[in-house]
Amino acid sequence: MDRSIRFTWICLTRGVVLATLVVLAATAGRADDGEALPPLVPIRDLLSDVNAPARRQVMVRGVVTWRGYTGLVIQDDSAGIWIDTLREEPRPIRLMVDPEVLDRLAPGQEVEVVGCTNRGGYSPNVFAETIRILGVKPEPEPRPVDQHRFFSGADDCQRVTVRGLVQGVRDGRIDWLLVTADGADRFTAVVSKRIMPQAPEHLVDAEVQMVGVAATYFNTRGEHRSSQLLIARAGDITVERAAPGPPFAAPEVPLHAIAQYRPDPADGHRIRTQGTVTFAEPGKFLYLQESTLGVRVETVSAERIAPGDVVEVAGFVDGQREVAGIVEAVVRRIESGRPLPPIRIMPDEIVAINKHASYHGAVAAPGDYKGCLVTFPARIIDVRVAGDGGLVLLQSGSTSVVAVVQPEAFRTIRRLEPGSEVMATGIVREDATAQAAIGRTADSRPFGQLQLLLRSAADMRLVRAPSWWKPHRLAAALAAVAAVAGIATGWVVLLRRQVRRQLALIETKLQAEAAADERHRIAREFHDTLEQDLAGITLQLDAAAHRAGDEHSRHVLEEQRGLLARLRSETHDFLWDLRDPARHDGSLLESLAAQAAYLRSLATVPIRLDAAGDLPWVPPLVQYHLLRIMREAVNNAVKYADATMIDVQLATRPDGLCLTVADDGRGFDVAARDALEGHFGIRGMRERARRIEATIAIECRPGRGTRVAVVVPPGRLAAGGEGGLSKSTMAGAVPAGDDGKNLVPGGPG
Repeated sequence: MDRSIRFTWICLTRGVVLATLVVLAATAGRADDGEALPPLVPIRDLLSDVNAPARRQVMVRGVVTWRGYTGLVIQDDSAGIWIDTLREEPRPIRLMVDPEVLDRLAPGQEVEVVGCTNRGGYSPNVFAETIRILGVKPEPEPRPVDQHRFFSGADDCQRVTVRGLVQGVRDGRIDWLLVTADGADRFTAVVSKRIMPQAPEHLVDAEVQMVGVAATYFNTRGEHRSSQLLIARAGDITVERAAPGPPFAAPEVPLHAIAQYRPDPADGHRIRTQGTVTFAEPGKFLYLQESTLGVRVETVSAERIAPGDVVEVAGFVDGQREVAGIVEAVVRRIESGRPLPPIRIMPDEIVAINKHASYHGAVAAPGDYKGCLVTFPARIIDVRVAGDGGLVLLQSGSTSVVAVVQPEAFRTIRRLEPGSEVMATGIVREDATAQAAIGRTADSRPFGQLQLLLRSAADMRLVRAPSWWKPHRLAAALAAVAAVAGIATGWVVLLRRQVRRQLALIETKLQAEAAADERHRIAREFHDTLEQDLAGITLQLDAAAHRAGDEHSRHVLEEQRGLLARLRSETHDFLWDLRDPARHDGSLLESLAAQAAYLRSLATVPIRLDAAGDLPWVPPLVQYHLLRIMREAVNNAVKYADATMIDVQLATRPDGLCLTVADDGRGFDVAARDALEGHFGIRGMRERARRIEATIAIECRPGRGTRVAVVVPPGRLAAGGEGGLSKSTMAGAVPAGDDGKNLVPGGPG
């Protein structure tokens, strides 16, 4: 007994523990990373809260009413909503829900969905993160469709019942698309090939009742474009009235009367008519014509139909356009024939006929020509690319014509230039946009413009090419002429400027040569007269000094001879300057060395010359002024400073070329000496420095010597001689046959 009680107690204890673990596991499984689940929200509240923040965490419950590849639809007692099970970010697309759960999902199951709200589609939906199957529950009863709500998208994701007439079947990738008409409105019913493997061709032209989920095609703005019905089971389609018979057993209606009044209307079922083909695009559409009336027929038939063939079509009347046509048609050829010749009529006449009929509320006579093959002369206004093909804007009389060109034909027609006169042939067509008939008046219809469908490049025959002198080409030619004239004018201006510059250079050179010749002439005259006379006087003084009987007379004669020697030296310097002030074949250092050697011969004070660094090339005129400044500074030191040493230094510095003359003499007051009348040495050095754009500094204290420093900037060294004359120009002033060697100081006179 005790053993039985103990066994029972152990089993109860283990059961309680196991139940606790199961509850804890279930609680943990329903939590998201340890967080509490969001509260349960009715679907209607999510749909009505359109402005709710995106990605709001929610939980909803409902019965699955439809399941697709990318999601499913659930509905509770209040409304239905789309549940998205795929996410496009990050790519590639990945599943958000356990695949095993998705495989078990089916219509009629009650599920609990936890996820985030999303406003990315037409109506709010939910990105599912977890889906839990709660069990099986009856689907909500479908409500009879309200056409206004259904075709406006208000019943999105609701289970509804729709009655309609199936007009066609399209083969989609994974679905069958049933094109259905509910009265005057058309919609598409989507049936998965999993639940209906065979093509439901038997449903075409049958009156059916369908139970499904209302859905919406929407654009990238989230706006409603058209409605569709999602079918979950094959049994949700019930045939209420089978098709009357095969397509070509439908009642025959003349082409001109397909949408006109009949006492026995076809109730939206198929009709049958025939006509002559003017143009056919296999698998898309064709145009039939009878006299002055044409009709557009839309068909998925891939049969090759040629212009001129007489065909019979069976399809449904489409009254949604300005001009009635036939849709979802089946086509068969009756006989082949010659293509119809285009009707020769001006667009102005077509516009006038239709405008008159519209104004009087009558039928256009002899016809409206819409859908007919016509031809007329026109002028090309513009050629534009549009989609795969293109548009040609034409002007014929006072009417504008927009010609729509197929891709292959546009490759040829696009070569036609605006202004070309052409013979245009094509099918007059209406704009494909549906027009609302309510509230329309006779005066509200657009006139003065036509649309033309070109069949091939031959439909745009060139009659006369435009004049080559078009405005843009004339403008280009004038621009080219203006450019050439501008270039020629500029060339003439530059040529004149160059001629003036060369004339100025020639004139300057001639003036320089004339001045040099004059200096040379004066130098020769002085050399042949004054200097020779001075040399003769010197010889006579030498002879007189030797003959002098007493010492005093000899001393006086020696002093006069020294004075005459200095006068002769200054005369020699003057002749050197006259010869050529700018000719220096050697470097500045060589010229300074020659000048220093000459000055040593005249003075008893040692003169030392030093050079430091890589010395640049110095233009001739700059050399000339530097030499004169150096000679003036050395002469001043010899004559007035009582110096025992004179240093001449030439060095390259960052700020330019520096020439320094320093002595250890007694010095003087620079300002006082510069202000004295009749003393031009310092003033002359400053003027020479300014002429070569150099800076000069004279440092002097009484009893401490004198230092003269001249700095020539780098730009002046690169610019050449004064006044823009080059070295070769200045050197050209030397007379022919004179090599300049007699210009070295101390050389032969």
